[in-house]
Amino acid sequence: MKQKSIRIRKQPHTACNQCPIRKLALFQGIPPERLEWTQKYRDQQFVVPAKTLLYHEESVTDYVYTLFDGWMAMHQTSREGKRQILRFALPGDFIGFQTDQKGMVSHSVSALTESIVCGFPRSRLQEMLEENPTLALRLASMGSKDMNLCQQHQAFRSRKDAYESIAFLLLELFHRTREHLNRNYDPETNSVVFPPTQEDIGDAVGLTNVHVNRILRQFRNLGLIECHHKRLYILDEEKLADMGEFDKSMVC
Repeated sequence: MKQKSIRIRKQPHTACNQCPIRKLALFQGIPPERLEWTQKYRDQQFVVPAKTLLYHEESVTDYVYTLFDGWMAMHQTSREGKRQILRFALPGDFIGFQTDQKGMVSHSVSALTESIVCGFPRSRLQEMLEENPTLALRLASMGSKDMNLCQQHQAFRSRKDAYESIAFLLLELFHRTREHLNRNYDPETNSVVFPPTQEDIGDAVGLTNVHVNRILRQFRNLGLIECHHKRLYILDEEKLADMGEFDKSMVC
């Protein structure tokens, strides 16, 4: 299936000093009076249709990006064509800056939902960090947090069973969504918007759709979760967290 085209978002773009996700993004610590400084480095906002690649692995990208709105997945593809999701990206995440010595990205990024990204020219990234060294510290902190989550998932693949891996993933995404997309959290039902499909979950934990479906069904039968109409309902967080050895301090 031919993917839809990425397009430049029509003006006016959201101004940096009015950005609703700034507290989650790279520019979190920039004082309000200096936000016009960050604006000069942002080139465009782009709209990425659902199921569309923002960039693909082993390519050289012209931009680095802040995810402004939507859900994306960072993934690699094996020689056999199997997709392995490394991480789900949510608003505020800074993506595309990890490259090898040749300047190529090691992973692909695709949109799970229609998404908006803020593009910063890669050619000006070093200048931006040198002009404001606190951004380099913030970038290192964000990278460390992302690395810790990736290491947790890799560890689960070697020492945890499928139930534990999925329990951890569901709670990770639940709490990250509450933090990044609070408007999509319903406290009355303890639920969040949840666009990942069973295929996405399977590609994140290394399981088939059939296996994921069976585990989610058992979680529902145990009264742990409900998942329908693109919403995830956590019914017994304590038991689910115990099963997945999940601590929300890992993501919040």
